[in-house]
Amino acid sequence: MSNAPQSTIPARFFLGGVGLFLLILGLSFTWWLYGAGEKSMISRHWTPVPCTVLVSGVTEAQYSPNDPVRWQPELEYRYTFAGAVYHGTKLRRIEGPTPHRAKAMAAAAAYPVGKETECFVNPQNPAEAVLEHSTKAAFYTLWFPLLFAAGGAGMLFAAVRQSSKKAPVIS
Repeated sequence: MSNAPQSTIPARFFLGGVGLFLLILGLSFTWWLYGAGEKSMISRHWTPVPCTVLVSGVTEAQYSPNDPVRWQPELEYRYTFAGAVYHGTKLRRIEGPTPHRAKAMAAAAAYPVGKETECFVNPQNPAEAVLEHSTKAAFYTLWFPLLFAAGGAGMLFAAVRQSSKKAPVIS
């Protein structure tokens, strides 16, 4: 005769529900991070061409009186692709203002006016170009939501496995 407590049906449903929730949550965030990583990789397949920096500075923006001041590097560069001259303004494909003035200043300082550098041009749309590739950090963090998915799958498996075991008959 075993004195080990038997799990109840509500407890198994709770364990299975939490496991299913964690599994779905982990897989959803993994899918989202993978999509963000794929977007960051797009410009890595673009054609590198020489370009010249024409404008380099920092713009300040405050969208409302209660909003914090944000800064963004303001860049303009000229490049030639397939015999046509284009002007680009993007540092990276996905960018936005930062609350850190020093960060925006450093980005602009890396591209002083007159600098001859390399930009990456979209061959399908030559008017689209960037000076730098976006970070691949999303790929480096994929493991974290997968831990939640694995834990949820383990909980779900434990809940299902418990329900399939026959409870001993105590007479």
